[in-house]
Amino acid sequence: MSERVRGAIALAPAPGPSSLALDLSAGDGLSSRLLVERGWRVVSTEYRTRKPGWVAVNLDRDLPFRPARFDLVMMLEVIEHLADIPHALGEIARVMRPGAVAIVTTPNRLNVSSRIHYLLSGYYKGRRAPLAYRYRVADGRNWHVMGLNDLHWIAWGAGLRMDALGRSRRKLRSRILAPILWPLIAGFSWILYGRAKEPAQRTINRELLGFMTSASLLMDENIIMRFRKVDSSDSRQD
Repeated sequence: MSERVRGAIALAPAPGPSSLALDLSAGDGLSSRLLVERGWRVVSTEYRTRKPGWVAVNLDRDLPFRPARFDLVMMLEVIEHLADIPHALGEIARVMRPGAVAIVTTPNRLNVSSRIHYLLSGYYKGRRAPLAYRYRVADGRNWHVMGLNDLHWIAWGAGLRMDALGRSRRKLRSRILAPILWPLIAGFSWILYGRAKEPAQRTINRELLGFMTSASLLMDENIIMRFRKVDSSDSRQD
């Protein structure tokens, strides 16, 4: 089992008697099987599928599920391939019950190794070289690897609050570089995130700063994010 899948499953809550999970673009079905082993009832999807019981879903369109149906939504290494990431996160939020959990993974372009690669080449982790120009966005290549900060902002607008990061694979070079660069990253980030004048924004920035200077963000090959859906009446405003 990959560390990425193991880290994602570790963030999933224990299911209740009638809990229902949605595994979007479940691929080989490993994550779905692991959820079933933990007691979840799972609806698995893929863009095209012939697997019995699976649902064919185009993630660039509205999800074919009613609102507030699922207690858990998984989307592993998919979001960077989609044409409209805000729409996808909005649809995930729509089909989640209040208090439900979404777990999303993507290549971690903000680990220290990726940042150095970007300085030298202009390309981050997950997009380390130019895409072949015969492809278009609709072809589903990993064209848009976003940073945690961007995904945190988009998810916030959809009513999803990031509350934890999981553990993924850590290469030796990141383990070596992260402690060396952490004081510089943390110090500069503290200045940057502390500039907000509005109290609500300062609160959000403090939370985001914790994620942006965490060991998971600075070392892991993939970023594993857990979100909770807030009730609309409890949603904090910017």
